[in-house]
Amino acid sequence: MFLPVRNSYDRQLLVEHVGERVRVEGQVQVLIGDCLWMVHRNRRPGEAHCAGCGLAVTTACYCRGGDESCYCVACALQNALEPVQPLHASERRVG
Repeated sequence: MFLPVRNSYDRQLLVEHVGERVRVEGQVQVLIGDCLWMVHRNRRPGEAHCAGCGLAVTTACYCRGGDESCYCVACALQNALEPVQPLHASERRVG
């Protein structure tokens, strides 16, 4: 399936669609630019935290060929047109 990502509304629809597909299929792949995102359900919620916002991850996203950082769907895909910059540990939200 191909979805255009031209603006923030399109990105929000992408996040919602990917979230629904992950709930049904368990894992999906999303190609955005040069990054192939591997998106899957986190079977152990609370153990993984997003490198972007620091929140616990229920749906984990990893950029294949990246630095192995885990991102939530919103940080990985909603900000798809802007590179995701990991926060330093001191900047992450806890909870």
